[in-house]
Amino acid sequence: MTDARPEVLWFGPPPSAETEREFLQRDLLLRYCASGTTVDAANASAAVFQFGSDPPEDVLRAANAHARTLIDSGLRIDIVAADDETMGRVQALLKSVLNMSGVAARTDLPAHSLAEKIARHDAGKRPRADLQIEVAGEREPVREVDKILFKRAFAHCSRIVLEELTGGLSEARVFAVHMTVHTSNAGAWPQPDFAKLDRRDKIEKEYRNYREYADRYIPFGLRPNIHDPVFGAERGLLVGNFVDRSESLWNLARHNLAARAVTSLIEETLGGWRDQAYGKDSVEGSVAQAMIDAGLLRPGELKSRHTEDASRFGITAEPEIILGQLRKLSQRYRAAPAHGDLHGENVRVRNDHAIVIDLATVVRSAPLTADLAALETWLAFHLPPECDAQKYEDAIWAAEIDRLYAPTSFLHPPGPCDPTSKFCWMSTVVRQLRRMGIAIQSCSTEYQAAVAVQLLRRCQWDDGPAADRFRRAKGYAIAAGLARALTDGDA
Repeated sequence: MTDARPEVLWFGPPPSAETEREFLQRDLLLRYCASGTTVDAANASAAVFQFGSDPPEDVLRAANAHARTLIDSGLRIDIVAADDETMGRVQALLKSVLNMSGVAARTDLPAHSLAEKIARHDAGKRPRADLQIEVAGEREPVREVDKILFKRAFAHCSRIVLEELTGGLSEARVFAVHMTVHTSNAGAWPQPDFAKLDRRDKIEKEYRNYREYADRYIPFGLRPNIHDPVFGAERGLLVGNFVDRSESLWNLARHNLAARAVTSLIEETLGGWRDQAYGKDSVEGSVAQAMIDAGLLRPGELKSRHTEDASRFGITAEPEIILGQLRKLSQRYRAAPAHGDLHGENVRVRNDHAIVIDLATVVRSAPLTADLAALETWLAFHLPPECDAQKYEDAIWAAEIDRLYAPTSFLHPPGPCDPTSKFCWMSTVVRQLRRMGIAIQSCSTEYQAAVAVQLLRRCQWDDGPAADRFRRAKGYAIAAGLARALTDGDA
């Protein structure tokens, strides 16, 4: 199967002979599409919708009917009008099409210009129409509109099996992709890839983050090697080498085996970012405000349900009161690039080496303690799969949380818990991260404030089961206590 896509689909009045020659000189073949005919985009790299002074209805219908599918197939789309007046009418009639990524509107182009722009467009591989796409473990199938992205990204395969990897709270889906290839001399089963499916703008941002923050700052073996992304009209697919024969940090933590991986994550994997904090002076100001400015907490999105539920713990303070207490603190901190959403499922571990597989939320600058606080609070407050999701209150967990998150535990890390406790693993990993956080803070209140903010951040969501809502409400109550202690000077 060749990857060449030399065709240009042409809708509407044919181009001038001069324009057609410009296409031919660039080895582009015009294929004229009549109204109502089936549109096959497999061999095409672009589509042109041409409008004369009186925009024909059939071309308008074709643009509205086919634009999204053509962009999803990798095509560039040009809306071409004879003059500005015609373009104004076309823009009013094709508003939804012109709002799509990958669509350009042009008026009265020189003969060579359109052909040259299309010749420079890389439509990627021809989609493999007969690619077999399976989702392992009876998980949710891939949506029909998303299958074309996989057919483009894995055009060299005859079959792919998608093993879904559970992740954070976004709408993204992340898979380990197990491929069957019949065109390679090396064999039919290459090492798996990973694929992340999400909104186009989010995939574009994450791809930029890999280029800017990962390529030169995270060691090669501790991050995925990203291939070119695949973009559709609304969705995108990011593909890279999967960390095969690895385990999530979350699984290791729950088996009390995460200590070396946590050290590897902070000191090696993210060390290149964190070192940047020492190349400049520390910052004077509020840690909480800096985290809000970095987008790590969006106060307007805190759910009132958790505030109401926290009243069972004797907490009546509204979010603005808690944040007001944190914001007025006079603090000192060092700032560096931060992951922004560090948790146990976006870190894979192989041979005690931690590999980050998700860079969608990287921020340019945040307090050095922000990532440590994010990981600690996620591991402590995230609902483990072995717990009963429908049981609201867990008194044993809550008692251990009260011990680990007492304000005094931020002056000196908490001691070990009963080794027979079912949450001994949680205590172990929290104590390790707490020691790291206290060690690198620039003032005695920095890490405590960062933890309080990360606990409030967890209250931006309330769509989990009963047990998860209890944990978020408890986190809100803990954040309120930590903020009050900092304000009163009791810490």
